[in-house]
Amino acid sequence: KLLDPVDAAAPQKSSSSPVAIDRIPRAKSPVSRVVGFGGSDMHLYNAWLPPSVAEETKKEGEAFSRVVSSMRSSYKPEDPDSVYATLKWISVLDVFLKAKSDVALEDVTAVVEIGLELFGVSQDKLYVQVRWGNILVRVLNKYRKKLALKVQWRPLYDTLVHTHFSRSTGPEGWRVRQRHFEAITSLVRSCRRFFPAGSASEIWSEFSSLMENPWHNSSFEGSGFVRLFLPTNLENQDFYTNDWVRKTMELWESIPNCQFWNSQWSAVIARVIKNYDFVDWECFLPVLFTRYLNMFEVPVANGSGSYPFPVDVPRNTRFLFSNRTMTPTKAIAKSVVYLLKPGSSTGKHLEKLVDLLEQYYHPSNGGRWTYSLERFLLYLVITFQKRLQHEQLNKDNDKHAHLFLGRPERTAFVKILLKLIDRGQYSKNERMSETVAAATSILSYVEPSLVLPFLTSRFHLALETMTATHQLKTAVMSVAFAGRSLFLTSLSTSAKELHPAGDSNTFMDLLMISLSNALLGMDANDPPKTLATMQLIGSIFSNISTLDDSMDDSSFMPMIQMSEWLDEFLCRLFSLLQHLEPSSVVSEGSHSAATSGTFLVEDGPYYYCMLEILLGRLSKSLYDQALKKIAKFVRTNILPGAIAEVGLLCCACVHSNPEEAVSALVEPMLSAVISSLKGTPATGFGGRGVLETSVLSKAKPTLSPALETSIDCQLKILSVAINYGGPVLLRYKD
Repeated sequence: KLLDPVDAAAPQKSSSSPVAIDRIPRAKSPVSRVVGFGGSDMHLYNAWLPPSVAEETKKEGEAFSRVVSSMRSSYKPEDPDSVYATLKWISVLDVFLKAKSDVALEDVTAVVEIGLELFGVSQDKLYVQVRWGNILVRVLNKYRKKLALKVQWRPLYDTLVHTHFSRSTGPEGWRVRQRHFEAITSLVRSCRRFFPAGSASEIWSEFSSLMENPWHNSSFEGSGFVRLFLPTNLENQDFYTNDWVRKTMELWESIPNCQFWNSQWSAVIARVIKNYDFVDWECFLPVLFTRYLNMFEVPVANGSGSYPFPVDVPRNTRFLFSNRTMTPTKAIAKSVVYLLKPGSSTGKHLEKLVDLLEQYYHPSNGGRWTYSLERFLLYLVITFQKRLQHEQLNKDNDKHAHLFLGRPERTAFVKILLKLIDRGQYSKNERMSETVAAATSILSYVEPSLVLPFLTSRFHLALETMTATHQLKTAVMSVAFAGRSLFLTSLSTSAKELHPAGDSNTFMDLLMISLSNALLGMDANDPPKTLATMQLIGSIFSNISTLDDSMDDSSFMPMIQMSEWLDEFLCRLFSLLQHLEPSSVVSEGSHSAATSGTFLVEDGPYYYCMLEILLGRLSKSLYDQALKKIAKFVRTNILPGAIAEVGLLCCACVHSNPEEAVSALVEPMLSAVISSLKGTPATGFGGRGVLETSVLSKAKPTLSPALETSIDCQLKILSVAINYGGPVLLRYKD
C-alpha cells in the first residue's frame, strides 16, 4: 500500500489503536530523513501515501497527546505496583515511532521525563526497567538533536550499582538481569548528551580515586565507569583542558599490555577528539600513535605479536564493562580521522603507522590480526566519509570552518589508504576483499583522480592473471562497487583533467572491457567469481535508463552491440543453470521447497537483482528478444537442481513486463501441467473421475517418477514466477 497509492485503500479505523497499523513502513529507505517529529514537514514515507491516508496521518499528533495523558494518569505514586499498568503504552509508543508520526516536541519531552521517572521508581522491578529503558533509548537516539533535556547521572549510577555491583541477588533469573544490564548501559550512553554542566567534573572526581593505584582491580572498574558516564557535550566542554588531557595520557600509560585498559581509554579519547576541536593534540601525537600501533599486536620477526606479559582483568569486570579482546579499531579510526587538520602533523604520523601495518594486509601475512586490520580500514573510510559529509553540509554556517579538510588533506589521506587497499585487494580473506572493494567505492567519490586510475590498473592486471581466480573476483567486485563513480567521472567535464594525455575515455573503456569479460566469469564451478560477475552486470546496468542497439555517440558503450551481448549472456546463463547442483543432496522421492536453491540464491541477492535490473532496462525489441529465448529455455528444460533459479528468472521477466511475460511464460506452463495430468489415474477426489471400490482394491493411483518430477518442477517454478503477475493473472484464474 505504501508503494502503490493507486490501489491502496484508506486504512480501517480501530478504536483501540490511534495509528493506522497497515501504513507502518516495513523497510528503512537510505534516503529517508525524520522531519516530521516536532517539525512542519511530513516524513518522506508519509508523503508517498495516498492523499486520503496522508490526510488521516495529520490527526496522529492529537492522538499522541492523548496517549501521553493516559500514560501519565495510569501511574499512581501512592501505589508502587501501578508501574505495571504503564507497560501497555510502550507498544503504542512503538507504533508511533514506526509510523513516523508528526507529533509535538513537548509531548516527546513529556514521554522521556515520564519514562525516566518510572525507570527510577521501579528500583527492584527489573522487567519494568528493561521495558522502559529500551523504549527510552529508541526515543532519545532518534530525536537526540531536537530535545532540550537535563538528565542527572547519579540516579542512573545508583541503579546500576544497586542491581549489578551489590552482592544481593533478586528473584529474577540471569537472563532478565543480563537484559537489564544491556538496557541500563544503553540508557546511560543515550542520556550522556543531556547531562547538565558540571557533570563531567563530578563524574571524574567520583571515579578518579579508584584509579590512583593502577595495580588494584578497582582501577579497571574506575576506567569502565569513566568510559560509560563521562559526557562530551557542549555544556561540559570547559572541563576538557590540555592539563586534563595530559593527566589522562599519563593515566593511560600507567598500565601497559592490557587490552581492556586500552579499550576504555581509547574510547574516551576518541570522543574528546571528535567533539572538542579546541584541544591542542600536537604534543601528544607521538605517544598516541605509538599506543595505537602497540594495540594492533602484529608480530615482529618470529614473534607471536601478543603481549608477552598481559595484565589480567577480573572476569566480572570484563563482563560488566564494554570490552572486546580484539583491538578497539573503531575508536582508533575515529581518533585518527578527527585529528586531521590543516597544518597538523597527524598525516605524517598516520603515514608512518600505515607503513608499518601495510605488510600485514598482504595475503601471505594473514593471521589473527587480519580481522582487526580489516575493521581498521573500514572504520577509517566510513568515519572519513561522515566527516566530509558533515563539513560539506555545514561549510557556510559553521564557525569552525577553518578546521575543515581541504583538497591537500583529502588527497594525502586517500593516498595513504590506497597503500592498504593495494596490499589487501587480493587477500584470500573474504571479509578483507569485500572491505577493500567497499573502501575503493567510497574513496572513488572523494578523489576519483587517484582511485579510479588505480582501480583500472588493478583490473587489467587481474585479467592478465585469470588463473588466480581470487584476484579476478576481487577486481571485478571493485569495479562493481565503483560502477556509478566510473560513469559519473566519464561523463563529467573534468575527465580530461584526470588524464592529461588526452585519453578521457579510459574509464568508459574499462566498463566495456569488464562487461565483455563478465560473461566469461559465469562458471558453475566458481561461485565467488560468478556472484562477483553478476554484481558487476547489475551495477553497470543500474546506471542506465534504457538499453537498446542505437549506435550514435550518445549511446551507452557504442562499441558493444547490445543484441549480440544479450544473446551471449543468455546462452551463458542457460549453460550455468543446466550445470548447477543443489547445495544439499536431494534423495529420490523427497520434495524440496521452491525457495531452496544453489549458491545463486543462498549466497547473496546478486542473481535476482541482476536479472531484475537487466530485464527492466531493456528496450521493447531487446526485451522481446530475451523473453522469446527464456520462454523456449523454460519450456524445453526440466531442471530439478535449479528450480528456484529458473523461478526467479521467470519472476524477473514478469516483474519487468507482466502483460507479455505472463502470456509467454505462465500460460504455457499452466497448460503443460494440465495437459500432463490428463489421462493419469483418478481417485475421484476433486470432482474428476468416479471412485470405484475395484480401483482402490487393485492398486493405488500413482504418477510415474518422470511425470511427477516434471509437474513438481513446473508448479514450483510457477509459485515463484507469479509473484508480480498482478491483475494480469485474473484471466487465467480458471
